[in-house]
Amino acid sequence: MKLVLLFRAPGKPQVRKVVQGEWLRVGRNASCEVHLPDARIALEQGLIVNRDGPVYIEGEAGSQNITRKTVHQLRLKPGTVLEIGPYRLEAVQAPGGFDAAIAIELAAPPAPEVAGDLASRTSRRSLASLGLSKRELAWALFAMVLLVFLVLPMGRVLDLPWREAAAQLPAGDRFWNPGPLTLAHEPLAKDCAACHEVAFNHVKNGACLECHEKTGSHASPQLRPAALSADSRCTSCHREHKGVKPTHRDDSTFCVDCHRQVKAQAIAAESENVVDFAKDHPAFRVTIGTQRVRMGAQPLRQDPGLLFNHAVHLDVKGVKHPAKGRVRLDCGACHHPDASQRSFEPIVMRRDCHECHLLQFEPAVSKREVPHGEARDAAMVIDEFYASLALRGTPDSFQKAFGVPGEGLLRRVGDPTDAQRRSALALAEQKSKRVARDLFEVRVCKTCHTVTPEGEGRSVKPVKMPHHWMPHARFDHRAHAQTPCVKCHDVRQSKRASDVAMPAIATCRSCHGGSHPVEGKVTSNCLLCHDFHDPQHRWDPQFRPRKEPPRVAGVTLHAP
Repeated sequence: MKLVLLFRAPGKPQVRKVVQGEWLRVGRNASCEVHLPDARIALEQGLIVNRDGPVYIEGEAGSQNITRKTVHQLRLKPGTVLEIGPYRLEAVQAPGGFDAAIAIELAAPPAPEVAGDLASRTSRRSLASLGLSKRELAWALFAMVLLVFLVLPMGRVLDLPWREAAAQLPAGDRFWNPGPLTLAHEPLAKDCAACHEVAFNHVKNGACLECHEKTGSHASPQLRPAALSADSRCTSCHREHKGVKPTHRDDSTFCVDCHRQVKAQAIAAESENVVDFAKDHPAFRVTIGTQRVRMGAQPLRQDPGLLFNHAVHLDVKGVKHPAKGRVRLDCGACHHPDASQRSFEPIVMRRDCHECHLLQFEPAVSKREVPHGEARDAAMVIDEFYASLALRGTPDSFQKAFGVPGEGLLRRVGDPTDAQRRSALALAEQKSKRVARDLFEVRVCKTCHTVTPEGEGRSVKPVKMPHHWMPHARFDHRAHAQTPCVKCHDVRQSKRASDVAMPAIATCRSCHGGSHPVEGKVTSNCLLCHDFHDPQHRWDPQFRPRKEPPRVAGVTLHAP
């Protein structure tokens, strides 16, 4: 709805104003589209709405009608007059392009008695009119504040003559409390001396280490970190009395203060300078073997001792299943979240691979499988199986296993001779060697493992799959559950198990901004991904818990 307002006042030119909207508010409030400034008009007196033409609706919920006559609803046709307080509103013919036009005129000035009353209520008052001196009042208020908020509460902390009387005060030194403790420190809420060992002094590190004695430092002493000297206090980074908010600082400033020029603070540091994750942050480092390697333009490789092809297993056509035909796999088929939902459990053959990769060695006779583990254990099972068939097998199983008619030696009439026993076991040994060679070096173990041939002392290369590529970083997969796995770990074209499929920093920056808010990205400061304290480096190896309550210059400290 589009209206034109024509303001008229005696002796002044007409003012034209255009307003539009689904509804137009009328009232004294400066935000009203039809603004009528007068103390006798409500802040929001009414509304003008479009109902096949402009219609005025009186008031809002809870307001009082103060017009000359009560109007609940009035259609504003040309010639219609509406009086609101001292104002006269008349609907006139609307010009082209407008839904309506309203002429507004101040019909009556404010009543003299009202103006006089307003003047009397706004007359000035001063301290002099009350017979008070500014200086005297200021000193009196200062003395009262000093007495109530300092002198009396001190009696509950120090051995002063009025300590007993101060203990009866309902608040006492609680006036000094800047806020509630965090949930973890709530048991200490009534024992201020547990942390504040010395009155009117900063909290010492020893008070913190009484409970947090296993807290680590940020860097090892071997790095010679000048920034973390003995003069650093826990409370410089951990602020208490902030309620449920964590005690640690959550901004990146105190990290960047040292890491902006990190080698100036820790001479032997291997990390690079950092200013902000979005602007100046080095490429990630991943742990390969016992070394931390920084990611670069070339892809990283890590030999896990395993032959694996992600591209084959993630083929959209599926993979061959022994009993179900072709089955389509996704990441969740092999990668299972742990109990915390933050990380993933290690890959286990029996749970994640065995359904497709059976370890049967004589399926025509038995569903028995070799154990997955040591090569000698698997060879022992094969030897035992064929030796048992050679001595105790049925005609059917013997023929299927050895390919010749016969049956187990011990099933024949009469006791076998030693020569017959040796001959049967020799047959079993030959068969077990052929099957073991086929199992290890041709079709089963060779599929996933690097196998040393029998003639060279058969062995299977141990599997060493890293479980945490970035152990020095904090990451929660549960918080990223809405993101497809392939966005960060795109292994759909990977054909080698040695491919390190960790995301580069550019991938993370597509969703994470720096320490300053950016539209469409997650604000990410240092502590979002990094821990400060390293448990390997103790904060103060010389610290020993105190054995008695603290005393300072003969003054015993009392808890409130």
